[in-house]
Amino acid sequence: MAANSLDRLTVSFNTDSNYNQLQLGFLEGANPSAYKRLLSLASLNAARTMVAPMRAEAPVGKTTKNPGRLRKSVSARRARFNTPAAVVGPRAGRNRAGANGGAWYRWFVTSGISGVRQTKNGPKAVKAVPANPFVTRVSKNPVHQNRALEAYAKTVESFFNNEVFRATILRFKKGRF
Repeated sequence: MAANSLDRLTVSFNTDSNYNQLQLGFLEGANPSAYKRLLSLASLNAARTMVAPMRAEAPVGKTTKNPGRLRKSVSARRARFNTPAAVVGPRAGRNRAGANGGAWYRWFVTSGISGVRQTKNGPKAVKAVPANPFVTRVSKNPVHQNRALEAYAKTVESFFNNEVFRATILRFKKGRF
């Protein structure tokens, strides 16, 4: 062919998803810590897609001078147990939702409170608080589940397609994972 010729040959390959599964299996066997890092990061990215809808669904109180602490405390983080996994929901702690403290009462809102308290003098009747399980509502919504699965798959797919991301995952790290 001449140097200025417009004739070109283009070859493109479409890899089968089974091939990517095979590569992922080889990674699991050859470098289990990198495999765990990849899945941990993918699950964290999937959990981050649920933070905004969960914050929007969280109730805002009207009785305090700083309302919205429960909403502000919703975040995603890596799971401590059964890793690789991620957890999304309201977090405890003094500084999670600003200067006036975190949502220490999150359990009362999501689970509710019974109308009976056990005291030293026996059971006492108090006002029951109905549960508002906004975390469960958001996490069971199929639209949000599909967005999370897409984020998970996109992270794993970028491991195969993005060399910089792949090098970051495969880099040797000292530590638990």
